[in-house]
Amino acid sequence: MQSGKLRNQVTFQKQIKRKDELGQLVNEWVDMCTVRAEIRDVSGKEYQNSQAEQVQTDCKILIRYRNDITADMRVLCNGTYYDIKAVLEDVKRTRLELPCQKGVRYD
Repeated sequence: MQSGKLRNQVTFQKQIKRKDELGQLVNEWVDMCTVRAEIRDVSGKEYQNSQAEQVQTDCKILIRYRNDITADMRVLCNGTYYDIKAVLEDVKRTRLELPCQKGVRYD
């Protein structure tokens, strides 16, 4: 993996449940780690949802191998959230390929 292609700084976030001041369980995204990555857009589509036009882009994020990345996390890069669909590792365990979707809104 060529380090020059890792131009983007990305933050991996994991959703946790915690109790708020009233004792109710709430979901919260917390930062797990920040690494350098290569982001490639693969395809995109536009569709109508609830009388509004939505845009969804399929992309691929490449990072150096880590054993703590899972598909239930999300990626944050420059204010854009990426939903991880799978975690694919190469045979030599030198990198991870993360098929993702962006354009999905998180609360």
